[in-house]
Amino acid sequence: MEIMPGIHRIEGITGSNAVLLANEQMAIVDTGIPGNGDAIVSYIKKLGRNPRDLRWIILTHFHLDHSGSAAELQELTGARIVAHEGETEPGPNGTLLLRKGNEGELPPLWYRSTLGRRGGRSRARTRYHDTVVHETVKNGDVIPELGLRIIHTPGHTPGSICPLLENKQSVLFLGDSALNNVDRLSRPLMWDRAKRRQLDQSLHMLRDLDAHTACFGHGPPLTEQVMDKVRSLTDRPYDLPTWKIALKNWRTLRRWRARTARPGHWEGGAR
Repeated sequence: MEIMPGIHRIEGITGSNAVLLANEQMAIVDTGIPGNGDAIVSYIKKLGRNPRDLRWIILTHFHLDHSGSAAELQELTGARIVAHEGETEPGPNGTLLLRKGNEGELPPLWYRSTLGRRGGRSRARTRYHDTVVHETVKNGDVIPELGLRIIHTPGHTPGSICPLLENKQSVLFLGDSALNNVDRLSRPLMWDRAKRRQLDQSLHMLRDLDAHTACFGHGPPLTEQVMDKVRSLTDRPYDLPTWKIALKNWRTLRRWRARTARPGHWEGGAR
């Protein structure tokens, strides 16, 4: 789907959105889960472009639903994988790999429901190879060929970034730093208060930008009153729905009962 001339949200993929920058220089922001490589290449060909012209695979953060097809797409196109230095870990022979740590990790239920298999994180990871990061970026870095400036927005993960296309199109790529729920923007679900505060600080850094369009990791792009809606998000307290609070409390209770399920350790545990 063409969002505007040269900017496409790729159809037919699973996981996060993947947005193709198909102007004179070609790049993609995020790739979705493992197995999307062929669909992305097919979309590029439908535009009359050579997939080998793809030069950069830019990852907003390391989570599998955004980065899962990066290694596959790199093999198909030869593009260079770009991520914030905070999303990497040392690999063999001096390489840098996209991290697979637990920081801000997705729950096992997500892996099972999205990837269609049981076994949680560890088995889900077997579906893709280690992802070698060819270029690391930090706050303020620019990819001059694209006119793309990197804004470091830690919170959702330590190395989350919001790339900003600084040309007349002025497109802000928010990854999972904000979600578009159609009726309004929201923050991602995060239990850790320190990380929520960090995310709010990151979102406040975006308030003075002048983006005309916003693309999200999840949800449709936003083309009207973009920065007004981003600012309104930062003006609201963190909205944690009551059902999510109840879910967290229920999980805590289950863990507590599992640890204390011996006679006399919880009411009703012994008869």
